[in-house]
Amino acid sequence: MEQLCKYVSIRQPESNRALGLETESEYRQRWISIRVIYFTGFVVYIAFCCVATSLWPYLNTLDPDASKQFLFYLFAIPSLMQLVLSPLFGYWTNRVSSIRLPMMLVIVFLIVGQVLYAVIEEIPNNRKYALLASRALVGASTVACTLYRAYISAATTVAERTKTTSYMALAQTLGLVGGSAVQPTFAGIGEEGFQVLGFRVNMYTSVGWFCAALGVINLVLMLPWIFQDHNIAVKEAMSGNVGLADGKRAWQTMELRYLPIGLMLVAFALLMFAYAALQTATVIIARRLACVQLIDNIHNTPTGAGSLYQRTLTMIIIIVAGTTCDGRSFSRPLSLSCAVCSDL
Repeated sequence: MEQLCKYVSIRQPESNRALGLETESEYRQRWISIRVIYFTGFVVYIAFCCVATSLWPYLNTLDPDASKQFLFYLFAIPSLMQLVLSPLFGYWTNRVSSIRLPMMLVIVFLIVGQVLYAVIEEIPNNRKYALLASRALVGASTVACTLYRAYISAATTVAERTKTTSYMALAQTLGLVGGSAVQPTFAGIGEEGFQVLGFRVNMYTSVGWFCAALGVINLVLMLPWIFQDHNIAVKEAMSGNVGLADGKRAWQTMELRYLPIGLMLVAFALLMFAYAALQTATVIIARRLACVQLIDNIHNTPTGAGSLYQRTLTMIIIIVAGTTCDGRSFSRPLSLSCAVCSDL
């Protein structure tokens, strides 16, 4: 309980105060901003994962002639967008003094992508391509992962970095698990749903509106009077190099170890490859399970709420197994690799 109160109250510890790098109010504001980043990681991952279990039935609803090959495109396009945009946003972020504008832009991508996902049924033609555009925008929003990892490395001291990166991984894992549970939560609405301001809200579109609402909250939290940039890592580097008044010159005096950085990048890439492959295959595998087919027959529809529950349960089992099995977790190598790269 004492640790929980300490976490909520954001009190500056004596060890940090002894460094003389910031006042207590600056410490409090810095950790408020870091917790906004935690929430951003949670929102990005929950928005990325929440449609995984319903993407195939929703695609069939929008376009009955769509093939499973197009489903693979829907899963691939977010990763492709992140691959293309991450270096560009990284270059932009290095040229500006604050990550607020790039971060707010990617959150806008998330909101627009989710709203498009929710209103696709109102589009008369080429609905599957509108769904592809929606997934592309959500993929563009995952560039936030690059931005907030860079922010954490700059907004934490060496002593804080590993713990902070681990909490970031926890927020992402909660987003993955929670995202898989979002769709069955709204499954009770049914495929017919109801009308609100001329838009149909059903078991599929409600997920888009829910994620868009989370994006709006996240956007508000990124406003200047809540989120502020803090580059305490530069102050720490300068304190260890007496006589250097320029943070950039202090960084230049530090030697980068490229071999361990490269190894961590390769490990991170392999982990993401394994997860993305599992996520894509799970939707198809789950549909072929006998229990899924039985429930589909009971509901007399291949896209009913029963099959959604089965696909969701399979996704949650895979994610939880990946994040809890000792020595074989997704989150532990992710957090360690991010922490190591931040320290190098």
